[in-house]
Amino acid sequence: MTVAQADLLSLPGVLNRAALPAALEAAAQATRASGHPLALLTLDIDHFRAFQDEVGPERADQVLTQLALLLDQIKPGTASLACLGSDEFLLILPDTGLAAAVALAERLRLRSAEALAQLNRQPPLTVTLGAAASPPGQDWQAQDLLALADARMSFAKKRLHPHHNMVWAGALPSDWCARLGLRAEDWPSL
Repeated sequence: MTVAQADLLSLPGVLNRAALPAALEAAAQATRASGHPLALLTLDIDHFRAFQDEVGPERADQVLTQLALLLDQIKPGTASLACLGSDEFLLILPDTGLAAAVALAERLRLRSAEALAQLNRQPPLTVTLGAAASPPGQDWQAQDLLALADARMSFAKKRLHPHHNMVWAGALPSDWCARLGLRAEDWPSL
């Protein structure tokens, strides 16, 4: 781990992978108790590996830290930000439905693109986000919600044109749902 990576993980309010399961489960329990929705956004930086190879790990880690600070500034006060590792982040959004999460994701995408454009790189660094929200009135698990948000982000990067710089909260092919162990009838937003 480089110095900048350590800085990223020590930023106030940025959860690391070890702290994430407890924070995610606490948010899920609070959501179930309140009856309000819980939304998750996964975010991955497009073209980041090539950028890291080009500028080196220390400069790349500085960019990650700057992006984490931007995300922390933009996120709602009740939200939590986690670093999932490498160039992937997660936002935990209590009391947020899918439409509001997608609207926030779009703002994050645009603001991130503006900030990352200052690097004057071709292709430009952008972000792709996946969004998921807890199904109303259904039994659900926090890890399933995370898997769905992450799958949507991965699907957008791998299968949807232009393969980057987008927000996806839409349908997944049935084979993706089966691999995740998600039943479409339990997740109305599928």
